[in-house]
Amino acid sequence: MIPGVTSVSGNTAASLEPIGNQALGKDDFLKLLIAQLSAQDPMDPMSSSDFSAQLAQFSGLEQMTNVNKNLEKIYQLEMDSQHTSTINLIGKTVSSTGNTFNHSSGSHDVLSYSLGSDAESVNIEIFDREGNRVDRVKLGDQAKGKNTASWDGFNFMGSPLPAGTYSFRVTGLSAAGGPVAADTFSSGVVSDIVFGESGTYAIVNGQELPINAIKRVSINQ
Repeated sequence: MIPGVTSVSGNTAASLEPIGNQALGKDDFLKLLIAQLSAQDPMDPMSSSDFSAQLAQFSGLEQMTNVNKNLEKIYQLEMDSQHTSTINLIGKTVSSTGNTFNHSSGSHDVLSYSLGSDAESVNIEIFDREGNRVDRVKLGDQAKGKNTASWDGFNFMGSPLPAGTYSFRVTGLSAAGGPVAADTFSSGVVSDIVFGESGTYAIVNGQELPINAIKRVSINQ
């Protein structure tokens, strides 16, 4: 029994029952407080300290509700900002860990890779979409870290290759003749952006690339 309250009518009590699993909000709390005051015993009213405590609880609940609403607004603004930034990637060239790239007829392609240590020689093999080796680029001394090589788009026979998606593999040898670890980086133009339940993806070379996997963004000249 709440101090100073004799009873609450059945209709009022029914109106305060939560629906399903919904939690009581500040409006429900206010209704409960009004019902409490309306049903109190005039000969034994609620003490001022109890009433102040009830108001303090209501004030705290209202502040928490307002904070939650503000956080939701901030979150939505952040999501809108991220979507806008992500959409701006369309038409730009991005790089990520991988070994595929888009080749345009008549153009040179920059192949990016990273070496775990200095290499005395580096060999780069080029493969078409079917996995056939179509060309090879031989390089001399290459330093540890990020490196690039240029491919002219011609096959072993010196004939230009058609536009399409290609892949490459990098192998290196140290001065002692041992293998050198190499990582490759894929690049391509972003053709579309997909906002899915599992995350946001850029469509690059016809494949979904997670936005957080992008390592570099370049503006096409």
